[in-house]
Amino acid sequence: MLAFFSGVSLPAGFLGAVYFYRIRKEDTLKLNLLAALFVAMALRCSKSFLCFTLGMPTVGMALGYLGLASIGPLLCLYLKYSGKVSVQSIEARDYSHFLPSLIGFISILLVGREVAIELYFFTTYILLAYVLWGWRKLFLDKDHNAELLRKWNLLLLISISVLCGIFLFQYHTDYLINYTIGSALAAVAFYGLLYFALNHSVLFPVTKKRKRLDPKVIQKVKHAIEGEKVYRKPSLTLDQFSKELGHPSYLISLAVKTEFKKSFSELINHKRIQEVLIELSKQDQDYGKIEGLAYSVGFNTPSAFYAAFKKLTGTTPTEYQKAQRKKSHMPNMVLEPKAIGEL
Repeated sequence: MLAFFSGVSLPAGFLGAVYFYRIRKEDTLKLNLLAALFVAMALRCSKSFLCFTLGMPTVGMALGYLGLASIGPLLCLYLKYSGKVSVQSIEARDYSHFLPSLIGFISILLVGREVAIELYFFTTYILLAYVLWGWRKLFLDKDHNAELLRKWNLLLLISISVLCGIFLFQYHTDYLINYTIGSALAAVAFYGLLYFALNHSVLFPVTKKRKRLDPKVIQKVKHAIEGEKVYRKPSLTLDQFSKELGHPSYLISLAVKTEFKKSFSELINHKRIQEVLIELSKQDQDYGKIEGLAYSVGFNTPSAFYAAFKKLTGTTPTEYQKAQRKKSHMPNMVLEPKAIGEL
């Protein structure tokens, strides 16, 4: 039974580590520390399973100690960097926290059970010191504005405190039933943490960086469209336009949306039709020249022109021209105010 409860901690620990390390992509440092913390807790809680069920007494003791001695440092570093979004790596001095775990791990492999018992005992009290520091950090730190993240940190600290209490209790009792109960409680704490993490997908929300657009790029786009009338070029694409201006296509697209509130293709058709409307409103324009006018502003085919015209004005070029000729007393009028707004 002891080995069973010890063994069930392994899948929860490693599943949690995979979730934080592979599935969640934002805030990399914080999630990597959490993934390592889950692995460390899984190794410590699974010591009996590794030693007895898998038949690896020395290796199991060494791995269990490595996990035990790493819980405190990983908890410390996680809480240290929990509120810092822009930090991508821990400081060089932070690695010193892991020297005892490496030294103890190697010592157990070389010496065996004799040194392991003493190391486990003293390292558990060192873990207690880290836990007490974590509680102080949590209550004194006022930088956690995200309520959900603060709840997670509190739950994490409570769970590790429970694990630490279980480990200390086990060292001061000789009854196997107490070890079994402790292992069962540790497994419950594990799965409770994992359940909370999996059911709160906004626990570590993505921080979207606002793109800053150079005003010079907007000016170049505006000059090319309104000054050079680049929209008159047949089959003009965003990629071609971007290469001409010497900027990435995503940047030009963003500049177009920022300045004109339209997509690139919408803007090109808008400018072309706008120019056609001006010509069609002139009294001396002949019906037969409409398609030629469409080609002159950049349309490749009559069908593309008529479709764009109908979409933007709600009528055909011929009907529009007839309506304009009836308004000969208003020669400067191009469209009704409502239609102009739609363009």
